[in-house]
Amino acid sequence: MTAREYNEGVRSWADGAMRFAMRLGGSRADSEDAVQEALTALWSHRDAVPHDKGKSFILSATYRSLMMTLRHGRVVQQHAATARPETSQQADERFDMREAIELSLKSLPEVQRAILQLRDVEGYSYREIGETLALSDTQVQVYLFRARVAMRKQLKALGYDNNR
Repeated sequence: MTAREYNEGVRSWADGAMRFAMRLGGSRADSEDAVQEALTALWSHRDAVPHDKGKSFILSATYRSLMMTLRHGRVVQQHAATARPETSQQADERFDMREAIELSLKSLPEVQRAILQLRDVEGYSYREIGETLALSDTQVQVYLFRARVAMRKQLKALGYDNNR
C-alpha cells in the first residue's frame, strides 16, 4: 500500500471504524484511541497489507484494541461493584426503549455485539464481517441470529414486546 492509498483509505475508513468502536460500547476517548492505534498499525504494516484489505485490517485492529480496553474496564467495574452494592432504588429504575436496547447490547458477548453493529447498523455483508473478525460466513450468520434472539428475549423481559 502506498502512502497515497493509505491517506485515501484513512479518509474513507476512519469514520466507519469510529462508529463501529462507539457502538461496541467504548467511551469516545477509548474509541478514538482504538481507531488511532488501528491506523498506526496499518501504517506500520502498509507494505504487507494490500489496499483492498485495508478496511478489514482497520476494523479488526480497532476491535482488538477496544476489546482489550473494555475487558480491563470490566475488571475494574467488577471490583468496584463488590466494594459498594447496588441500592434497591437503582435496581428498580425504569428504562426507556433506547436505554433498554443499550443494556441489551452491552450484555451480548463482544463478538455478537460487533457482528450486530456491523450488519444491522453499518450494513456490511457477511463476507466483509467475516474478514474483519476472522470468521466464516456461516459463523457470522449464526452469531447474528443468536444476538438477535438474545436481544429479543432481553427486551421482552424488560417489558418491551414486539407487538408494541
